[in-house]
Amino acid sequence: MYKSIERVTGMKKFKGDIDGRPFDSTTVFIETKMDDRNGTRRGSCTNDFNAGKSDVYDRFSSVGLPADFEIEWDTVSNGSRTRQIVVDLKPHKILVPAKPIGGA
Repeated sequence: MYKSIERVTGMKKFKGDIDGRPFDSTTVFIETKMDDRNGTRRGSCTNDFNAGKSDVYDRFSSVGLPADFEIEWDTVSNGSRTRQIVVDLKPHKILVPAKPIGGA
């Protein structure tokens, strides 16, 4: 596992049932540098990562986004595909204060 500071641009949570199957998750959207090695891309995009259950979203509901977070990553594989997963995250530097829900 390793840690890095990343910009989280958004979060969404879902807790409920779909076709009788229970779901409980938080998705975080992390700004990612485009692979510009071949000269046909530049800048950044946003990729989504599962960050755990919906309580992760609730923990950070007072943090305005975008914000810098310390992300703890792990690399996992199913034997044919390797990917990075978010193990934990915590605010590193708040860039924008959160607006109250329903407020101006």
